[in-house]
Amino acid sequence: MKKWTTAEMPKDLSNKLYVITGTSSGIGTVLAYELAKRGAQVIAANRNVEKAKKAIDKIQNKNDDLSSLRILKLDVSSLNSVRDFAKKIQEDNSIKQIDGLLLNAGIMALPERKVSVDGFEMQMATNVLGHHLLTSLLLPKIKLANQSVILSTSSSASSVPKNPKLWDDLNAEKKYDPWEVYGVSKMAAIHFRDGLREILKNEGLSNKIKVVATHPGLTATPLFNDSAGVFGKVFRMVKGLFMMTPEQGALSSLRAVLDPKIDDGSFIGPKGLTGFSGYPEQIKVYNPKLSLDPKLRDKLWNYCNEATGANWKL
Repeated sequence: MKKWTTAEMPKDLSNKLYVITGTSSGIGTVLAYELAKRGAQVIAANRNVEKAKKAIDKIQNKNDDLSSLRILKLDVSSLNSVRDFAKKIQEDNSIKQIDGLLLNAGIMALPERKVSVDGFEMQMATNVLGHHLLTSLLLPKIKLANQSVILSTSSSASSVPKNPKLWDDLNAEKKYDPWEVYGVSKMAAIHFRDGLREILKNEGLSNKIKVVATHPGLTATPLFNDSAGVFGKVFRMVKGLFMMTPEQGALSSLRAVLDPKIDDGSFIGPKGLTGFSGYPEQIKVYNPKLSLDPKLRDKLWNYCNEATGANWKL
C-alpha cells in the first residue's frame, strides 16, 4: 500500500477555503502552512495572533506565497470569543463557503483544575465546548461547499478513561484527574463525529459534508510542556528521541481533509504497530466500548448543547 505523504496533496487548492483552530505551534502551524502554500484560503484562528504569525514565519521558505493565509483572533475556550469569530466569518462576503473545518486547537493534562471565563473545566472548554459551538455557527457556510469536511482531533489518550460515570461529571467538579479528563475530552471527538453525522443525515446533508476524526500519533509539540504526572515527564524526556515531527503528525489531518478516498465517519491515524507513529490510514477507534457507546455520546451532546446554547437546526 502506498504511503500517504504531502506528495499526495493536490498542487493547486486555490478554489478551497479552510478554517483551522490552533495554528500557533506544532501540527496546527504545519496544517496552515501546507494548505496555504498550495493556494488555499486559510483562516487560522488563534488566541495569540502574534505567536501564530511568528510560527508561520519560522517554517515558511523564502519563495512561498502565503498571501491567502489570514490569522484571526479566537480564544476557543471562551464562548463569547467563539461567537465573535463566527460572526466575522458569517458576515465576510469574501468567504463564500468553507470547504474544511479543522478543529485542531487543544490543551493537555493540566496539572491542576482550571476553569474558563465561562466557568467550565479548561480542558473541556478548549478541546470540546468551544469547537462544538463553533461548528454549529459555521455550518451555514460549510454546507455551501460542493463537498466539505469537518475534522475533530482525538488521541490515543482516549484509552485512559475506564469508568462511564465520568460522563456524569463532565465539568470535573467532583474529581479532577488530569489525564482522565484529557482522555474524556479526546474521546469526545469521537462522540462529536458520530453525533454530528446523525444530525447531518437527518438534514439530508450527508452527501455534502463528511465528518471524520483523527489521531496525530505521538508528536513532538508544545502540547506536552505543561502536562501533569509521570506521563508528562516521560513524554518530555523522549520528545526529541522517539516522537514524530509536527510535519509527520500533521499528515493524518491533511489526508482526512484532502483524500477523497477517506470515508465519512472514518478515524484516521498512524498505521504503525503502536499507533504512535507511521503513515496515516483509516484505523479503529481507541477504547471502542466507551467511544462508541450511544448513551455516553448522548450525555456528551446534551452537556455541550446546554453549556454552549448551540443550535443545530439548519
